[in-house]
Amino acid sequence: MVPGPYTRYAQYARNVAQLGFVSTSFFCFLIIILTTFFLKRKFGSYKYLLIVFPACGIVFASIEFLIYPDVYFHNTGYVFYSTSHPFYLDRDSVTCLISFYTGVYACTTSLLSVQFLYRYWAVFHTTKLKLFKGWKFFIWMVYALFFGILWCLSVHSLGKRDDYSENYMRLGMKQKYNLNISDISAIILVTYNADGSIRWRNFLLSLSLTSIMLVQYTIIIYCAVQMYLSMEEKLQIPSPSLRNLHNQFFKTLVLQIVTPTITLFSPVVSIIHLPMLNLELDLPTGIFLCAFTLYPAMDAIIVMYVVQDYRRAVKYSLRKLASPLYEWLVRNYGNPMESRSQTANVPNALY
Repeated sequence: MVPGPYTRYAQYARNVAQLGFVSTSFFCFLIIILTTFFLKRKFGSYKYLLIVFPACGIVFASIEFLIYPDVYFHNTGYVFYSTSHPFYLDRDSVTCLISFYTGVYACTTSLLSVQFLYRYWAVFHTTKLKLFKGWKFFIWMVYALFFGILWCLSVHSLGKRDDYSENYMRLGMKQKYNLNISDISAIILVTYNADGSIRWRNFLLSLSLTSIMLVQYTIIIYCAVQMYLSMEEKLQIPSPSLRNLHNQFFKTLVLQIVTPTITLFSPVVSIIHLPMLNLELDLPTGIFLCAFTLYPAMDAIIVMYVVQDYRRAVKYSLRKLASPLYEWLVRNYGNPMESRSQTANVPNALY
């Protein structure tokens, strides 16, 4: 099959997805191990969030690695598609997997907003942390699942392909990717009919997704702004060690708001709302989404870099892993430190 002019962009996105899968799997698994076995400080219920969030990131990156989704924008619509057939799944089954993938994305953003809310309450409303203790912690998991399921069902039902949307995208997909739209798994959104009237089913999809993102991003922005405005005053009360810990987490959350804004929210907002502008434009917008799978790894790196407890845990675990190797070298080749000490004591005349 002769590749289309946009095929190379799809390959770029696939390569980044592979990099994202490897990096996310490694760093998220590492932070789960460090949080579970190596951290000495008690983080309370936040410890569970530090485990659940990277676990969700691993699931997210794994699904993207399986289906390699891509997005093509054309005038008043876009198609979110996959040419992969993991486990020999048929077209409709892979379409369901695409919808599930978008639901995991919503879970990820929802868990991120929960992290911001927890840290905000930990500094300014400590009595409210009881809502994270015991069985109440699962309320927040249900919260994230609710928005994930809502996003997934919205995409699957309101973005279902029909004859008009298929025909609208058919020529562009053939010319740009050399793909037959009828043969691939896809979610298709077209905002306007041929006469300029609104396609309400697809419009409701955009409205639903925008509302979900607005809820999560509003929580994130509110907590971040309040922490920024009041952090110095409030952190005069706790002990020095606790003040240092909160400052570390504040730096983490600042980075965690900039990074997802660029990698998670902005690309999706652009893709959702571009069709409403009715522009005569063709874009391989999937290239803007390829950073999705990199975000969980970036988030894990941010936490391990900023929070001192994680840096100590990494050093401790590395020493623990290196200790058997060092002992083996000593048994077989002697202690290199002793060799250098003996060499230093030999008179210069012997050289």
